[in-house]
Amino acid sequence: MRHAERETNMKRTITVLAAGLAAANIMTASTSAEETAVKTQKLDEYVYAMSFGHYTSLVVLGTEGVLLVDPANPYRASLLRAEIARLTDLPVTRIVMTHEHFDHIGGTEVFPGAEIIAHENIEMFFDQDPLGLTPGKVDVTYEDRMSIGMGTTKVDLLHFGPADGVAVSVIHLPQERIAVAADMYLDGALTPGWALTDTNLLGSRQILNTLDGWALMHAVNTHSHSTDPALLSAAAEFYNDLYDAVFPVVEQVNRENPAGSVQAVLELSRTLELPEYADWGNYEDLPDYVVKMGFALIHGG
Repeated sequence: MRHAERETNMKRTITVLAAGLAAANIMTASTSAEETAVKTQKLDEYVYAMSFGHYTSLVVLGTEGVLLVDPANPYRASLLRAEIARLTDLPVTRIVMTHEHFDHIGGTEVFPGAEIIAHENIEMFFDQDPLGLTPGKVDVTYEDRMSIGMGTTKVDLLHFGPADGVAVSVIHLPQERIAVAADMYLDGALTPGWALTDTNLLGSRQILNTLDGWALMHAVNTHSHSTDPALLSAAAEFYNDLYDAVFPVVEQVNRENPAGSVQAVLELSRTLELPEYADWGNYEDLPDYVVKMGFALIHGG
């Protein structure tokens, strides 16, 4: 009964919110006023990146169905469904979630019968969703690693720990040297500080450094149209420089006066500069990064 009630509420609520959410997402895109159709990039023989509304989804064509990553919301999902139909007559049979954030995991009802796959931590949020924005269920979960055979290629899902969220899946196509990361970096810019509320920067740093070592051909970033791995590399370098600037200070205070750790992090956020990134977008939000990195070191979470 509870799932049935939740699904009814979810469909009703999300229908009302869909237009507003889509409009808000489109407005935040870099060329939002001009974005009127899905932009499709062919990354490999059976692999595509589809961008619309400030989101990019990986699409993998299989022998019996299609795998789709992060439909986001019903309006966007309906556009993706039409775009996928231009490539194949096969239905979407698998939907993979990169993490638990509600702006990524909506729209699954547009693909009835599709198997929803995510890291097991996603399920803890279904009872913390009073607006009914989640799917309400996941068909398949995994703990550390999962491989999906598509007939045409293999898709690996890997969980390294928390980053932007705690149900984070890195999607890797080893044969094609393609990976997908969500909400960990922007192109030549810092993520606005207000958007870091659910982020563990140590986790983001670990994941980006791992992906940077994979010699990728394409690095799909869910909030970018670009798949250039150089952008991921630049973000990993930023996280490393931030860590190298924050860690020695925190380590010394923790060794000499642990009770002063919080004050030390807050003071560092007011004084630390990384001038090599001064021309990046949102550089003025660097203090938020210092606080988040410092608190990940002294507090965890």
